[in-house]
Amino acid sequence: MSSDRYAIVREDLHRRYGQYFYARTIDELLDAAITSAEATAKVDTFLPVTVEREVSEILEERAEAKGRSGTPRPEVLFVCERNAGRSQLASAIMAQAVGDRVYVRSVGLNPVGGIDPQVIEVLEERGIPTGHLYQKEIVPRTVHRANVVVLLGVDEVPGIPADRVERWDIADPAGQPLEKVREIADAIEVQVKELLVELGKANAPAV
Repeated sequence: MSSDRYAIVREDLHRRYGQYFYARTIDELLDAAITSAEATAKVDTFLPVTVEREVSEILEERAEAKGRSGTPRPEVLFVCERNAGRSQLASAIMAQAVGDRVYVRSVGLNPVGGIDPQVIEVLEERGIPTGHLYQKEIVPRTVHRANVVVLLGVDEVPGIPADRVERWDIADPAGQPLEKVREIADAIEVQVKELLVELGKANAPAV
């Protein structure tokens, strides 16, 4: 089964419906639609568009049946050089604070070398899950706008439209002692909380 060509489709479906359905439910519907479409299509040029429309209709019907809507959540994208330290801290801290009410992502301009082990340690000290974290590169987008793109130690704005771009003056945890990484995480948490207030998402996530 082809996967890369559907990566953006998968991302958009999770962005729109992830607050209403388990991730595995979305993935299973998408994978089934991909398998069916690729088995029957004579021309596959527009399959990603066709598949996204089909799965969106299914999820929209299910959401409406529950009195919900597939309106996209606010999206915040954190960007640093390697997606190894600051952007991972920021995205993990925000996701923990807000639950699924904001779609949070992090990417790197040059994502190499693995996530900083001390960043993982500091997150785990705070009770923040880390098993799902991995380094990600930027996939240029034109089909939607992020609400906020936050640049951490980089000047280059990624190829993703945004309502606004912020630059946070946060130290790089690379090579720092553990206590300094804890201070960096504290500074990031302050910024995250301020941004969530601005987005109207500062209250505790629903349970």
